[in-house]
Amino acid sequence: MALVSNTLTELLNEINNELANQISLAKNMDAKIDTRKLVEQSKTLNDILQTSEITQENKSMLKKFSLTLQDSSTVKSLRYEKQDLERVLSNLNGI
Repeated sequence: MALVSNTLTELLNEINNELANQISLAKNMDAKIDTRKLVEQSKTLNDILQTSEITQENKSMLKKFSLTLQDSSTVKSLRYEKQDLERVLSNLNGI
């Protein structure tokens, strides 16, 4: 279980970094948001959840997060996703 938890935590931290990066790029350069990496990370998250031993409640929370992550296309939505991820990470501290 620790390996899955470490992998899950690492991926969530990568997603957090990518969200921050995309927010910063779009804000600084008024650029279009590139969600390809976020969509890829979302798919990886779903794969990890298939074999994860975390509680069903946490799986459900992460699946919802993953779905909304795939639909993020504006800086505003990315900011909401970043806030959601911070809540998710806070809830997962007990894994």
